[in-house]
Amino acid sequence: MPETPDHSNAREEFTNIRVTGARGSGAGRWFTGSKEIINYKVISHFKQHLFRDEKGIYIYQTFRQFSEKGYITVEGPLLAVFRIDREKITFDSLDEIATATAEVVINTGDEAAYVYYPRLGCYAVVAASVSPDFSAFLKEEGDVFLFCDRPLRRLHITNWTQPPTIEI
Repeated sequence: MPETPDHSNAREEFTNIRVTGARGSGAGRWFTGSKEIINYKVISHFKQHLFRDEKGIYIYQTFRQFSEKGYITVEGPLLAVFRIDREKITFDSLDEIATATAEVVINTGDEAAYVYYPRLGCYAVVAASVSPDFSAFLKEEGDVFLFCDRPLRRLHITNWTQPPTIEI
C-alpha cells in the first residue's frame, strides 16, 4: 500500500461535502450542501484524491502553488468495488487490495456485503455491476458465508470511517 504523502502544510477547510448513508437508492451519493454532485468526473476526481489523517477523511487539491485539505462528512460507504478478480479488488478510486486477504463483512443494518479499505479506514459497497464476479468468491456453509474460504463477520456498521467494534 502506498505511503500517504505529507500534506501537513496544506490549508485545512471543513467543507459541506458529504457522502450519504447506506440505506436505499440514496446510498453513497455525494452532495455539497443540499445540492447533489451529479458529474461523475468530479466525483471520480474526488475519490482519487482522498486521504485520511487524525481529523478525518479529506480531499487533497493543489491550485498552482497552493494546496488544500477539504474534510468531508461520510455517512455511508465512501467507495465502491469497481472490479474483482483472483488477484485484486479494484475500487472506484482506482486503488487496489489483494483479493485473498480482503476483509469482507456483512452489515446487519442492511444485510449487504462491504469490503474494508484499510488505507482510508472505510467500507466500500459492492456495486451491482460487480456482484456476479464478487459472488464467485462467496460460499455458503450452513448459515455462515465465506469469502475466499474465510468466514464473513456480521457487524453493525454505525461509523463508515472506523473499523466496527460490535460483532453480532
